[in-house]
Parts: sequence; C-alpha cells; structure tokens
Amino acid sequence: MTLLERLQKRLDLRPSENDTFVGGSGEGGVTSDARLFGGLVAAQATVAALRTVAPPTTLHSLHAYFLRPGRAELDITFRVLRTKEGKNFQVRSVYAEQNGETIFQLQASFQAPEDGPEHAIAAPEVVSPEACPNRDELRGRDPSKMPIDVRMATEITADKDLPPEQRVWLKANGEIPDDPHLHIALVVYASDRTLLDTAWRPHASLGDHAGASLDHVMWFHRAPRFDDWLLYDMTSPAASNARGLALGRMYDQTGRLIVSVAQEGLLRVRPKRETVKKDA
Repeated sequence: MTLLERLQKRLDLRPSENDTFVGGSGEGGVTSDARLFGGLVAAQATVAALRTVAPPTTLHSLHAYFLRPGRAELDITFRVLRTKEGKNFQVRSVYAEQNGETIFQLQASFQAPEDGPEHAIAAPEVVSPEACPNRDELRGRDPSKMPIDVRMATEITADKDLPPEQRVWLKANGEIPDDPHLHIALVVYASDRTLLDTAWRPHASLGDHAGASLDHVMWFHRAPRFDDWLLYDMTSPAASNARGLALGRMYDQTGRLIVSVAQEGLLRVRPKRETVKKDA
C-alpha cells in the first residue's frame, strides 16, 4: 500500500455515534517517519465536519487551533457539534480528543451556493511543475513513496538566509477518486506542508530550528481539485516572540484563486551542540 493509499484510508473516518468519528495516524502512519502530522489531524477534522452537512451546502472556511501534541500510535476521536443550522450558513465545531484531552479544535463554516461579485489577486508567473525539482528528493527522501508530490518553484530553504516567500506546486502523488470531500481533505492536509517554513527562510543561517503549528485558517473560494497541480504561493509578513506568521494562496493551472491560507507557528532556534573534548 502506497502512502497516498494509506492517507486516503485514514481520511475515511470510522463513524461512531452522535456525530462522532474515529481517526488518527494508524499503524505505520501516513508520512515517511510515521509521525502524527498536524495536517492529517486538520484534514480528518474537516472530514468529520463534512460528514454532518448535506449538499449543495459547501465548505467556505475553517479556523483551527493545535492545542496539544498528539500521539501517532493512538486513535483520535472527533466529536462534532452542530453549532449553527441556518438557511444560508451552517457551522460545525469539531473537537479532536486523545486520552480524554482535546488536542485540536476546528470550526468550519458552510454556505449554500449564491451568486455575487468576483475578483482575485492574479497568480504569479512561475515555471511549470514538470520543470521544478521535487522537494522530498532535495531533502534526501524517495519522492515516489510520498503521498503528496511537492515541486519547488523557488529555492529550497537550507542554511542561507532567503526572502520570506516561496512557491511550490502540489498535487496527489497518484490517482485519487472523484470525491469532492476527499479533494477538500487532501488540500487541507497539503496546506500544512511548507507553509511555516516560509517564515524561517530569512533566519536559516541561525542553524536548526524547531517549529510547530499554533493555528491554521483556510478560505475556500472555489471547490478544489487535487488530481492536478495547484500553485501554492506563500509569504511571511512577520516573525517575533518565537512565532512566525505565514500566508498562502493556492491557484489552479488556469490561474484561478482556489484557496487562501493563514498560519501562525512557533519558530525556536535549536541550541547548538557543544563539542566536548576528552582527555587522551
């Protein structure tokens, strides 16, 4: 089973009772190091909310907080509250729990289709995804085994200070079913890749850093498709008090703005290890 197939399986939450669902990373995880990735928790919480709303109402925004570290080997229970049931808007509050503690909280808002004025910031001009190097391959990982294909349209962060902006191409690393909820969930999962790294780029010369997502916000302007390339255009307007703010916009290959993203996370410089000389 590929990691993409494993990810799809983990996004198919087990129903429990009273708008409660069970997920988690599962045995082997869905990343190369079998850890509990924050994007997975956000995607599973989104799936739980989607399961309680009927079409044609569609997801238009989500606001989430990462409250506590989760454990990859344990199930996660997603409890959904039907916070609002309106004619045009519905709201769901989702609480992700492990060991009796809430590790993640999400509020998702849904809207019935409605006509209105439209405008959007134009997509930046970048080279095609086929001409860009794979991010995982640049980091020494086998890209064929990763669930998401990430191509760097800008230089990858290493140990050189770079402007607080980067652009990557994203899509599922393999075939996926024509399920709108799955496409949304995969975009939520992928939106946590590379975003906070944007805020670290101007400080890369400081050495290694530890980062962790604190909150995550997404606005869906159009229904996303993740079986074709999306351009993720990211910037970081500020970093202070060991926190960095990153903003992102996802465009399809025709240049349409599909999703806007914002995230704040911890940015802590790891202390350098001192070399201890032993007597001969």
